[in-house]
Amino acid sequence: MSVVKIGIDAIERGWMPDALTRFAIRRLCRQRLAEQIADSGIASRLIEQMRVGDIAQLPEKANEQHYEVSAEFYQHALGPRFKYSSCYFKDADTTLAEAEDESLRVTCERAELVDGQRILELGCGWGSLSLWMAEQYPNCRITSVSNSASQREYIEKIC
Repeated sequence: MSVVKIGIDAIERGWMPDALTRFAIRRLCRQRLAEQIADSGIASRLIEQMRVGDIAQLPEKANEQHYEVSAEFYQHALGPRFKYSSCYFKDADTTLAEAEDESLRVTCERAELVDGQRILELGCGWGSLSLWMAEQYPNCRITSVSNSASQREYIEKIC
């Protein structure tokens, strides 16, 4: 097994400190970029395009193409909490529902949330974090902001 594979395995198992993980990711990204630049001018053209171009080429289409997809569609692809950014699978036997809950728990733990705080969640998606926080921290005042009418409607229905 290569050193890189051993390192990735250690990171995935949670054996490496976050600082070392970030260092390794940055190094691998720099290495990949250097390879791309050496292979062709594609990477340098992409970097230049990103430097001078628009952040989003068709921002007016973002809601239509992503945020306004119906809740019924996501019922077929996501877990019960509608968490679509990531999940935390502790082991191979972890269910999607458990992975959603664990990811939300870890997020709140790292944010050092305690019951009774005032919380602002910008870009709350389908409300997975906001709704989970409301269950776990019933005395918190949570304000969730979404630019999606369908997501807002879903969250209000669940509340």
